Amino acid sequence: MLKKFTRILVVISHSQDFLNGVCTNIIHMQSKTLKIYSGNYDQYVQTRSELEENQMKQYKWEQDQIANMKEYIARFGHGSAKLARQAQSKEKTLAKMERGGLAEKVVRDKVLIFRFVDVGKLPPPVLQFVEVSFGYTPENLIYKNIEFGVDLDSRVALVGPNGAGKSTLLKLMTGDLHPTDGMVRRHNHLRIAQFHQHLAEKLNLDMSALHYMMREYPGNEEEKMRAAIGKFGLTGKAQVMPMNNLSDGQKARVIFAWLAYRQPHMLLLDEPTNHLDIETIDSLAEALSEWDGGLVLVSHDFRLINQVAKEIWVCENQAVTRWGGDIMDFKQHLRKKAGLSD
Repeated sequence: MLKKFTRILVVISHSQDFLNGVCTNIIHMQSKTLKIYSGNYDQYVQTRSELEENQMKQYKWEQDQIANMKEYIARFGHGSAKLARQAQSKEKTLAKMERGGLAEKVVRDKVLIFRFVDVGKLPPPVLQFVEVSFGYTPENLIYKNIEFGVDLDSRVALVGPNGAGKSTLLKLMTGDLHPTDGMVRRHNHLRIAQFHQHLAEKLNLDMSALHYMMREYPGNEEEKMRAAIGKFGLTGKAQVMPMNNLSDGQKARVIFAWLAYRQPHMLLLDEPTNHLDIETIDSLAEALSEWDGGLVLVSHDFRLINQVAKEIWVCENQAVTRWGGDIMDFKQHLRKKAGLSD
């Protein structure tokens, strides 16, 4: 385990759960400078918050003192001899403060705010699996006689070992795959949007994000498409440059903008955070929590699951089983199963 690694380890990760479990120091990069914090990620967040709060208090106090001294100097610097001497004294105090170094105003990290448009409700049943079996070959079934329903108030996280069929289950929901046996019933008006990493491969990288959106949704004004992309943090020149110049995280935002503009009733998200930084993941979680549609999520990010999922479904042994607790209970179950201690 990396936690027990006895040599120097430097890791870049967007998983807070992983950082909390492995790291003993956090290096924060901001404004071309590095600052080292002791402890794991949660401890870093708490320490940084406390330091920045104290820094802002000091900054405000100093700025108030400076403003008062400057006002006094301006009013009485040419007054009576006594007042002029006091003004000169304040000038010296002010110069001494400036030489000693003043507290800088805290520069907050830019927080990206995602938005999904509320779509109202569809009466259940919205999506039903009735005695569904599926296998890529008849003799090797991934699922056998599974039954469940997903509605617009469902917030489900699919968990289970790699290869258990979580992504396959999403494809059965969308209709990209068809059951070997049984039936998947969808409401006639149900709009489903699915996010997966292969969507990025479908982007025409020679096009700009704006051109791509206008091609995908013809008949819409340019400003409307700009606003749709802007909701997911892509603004200015980033909207009009070829997408091959965008980072993987920016391309992911284009995909989210494309999906959101379809105004789906249900989102199926397959590892949506792979190219998103921690602040953006938190913004995505907040947007999903506020949105009124249905959600089925496949993710290795336990913190994201903890923020947005109301139910945990385990995909394993040809079945889909509801887990009795939350994702942190499931994590402890996995640790015990693997014979790991905290």
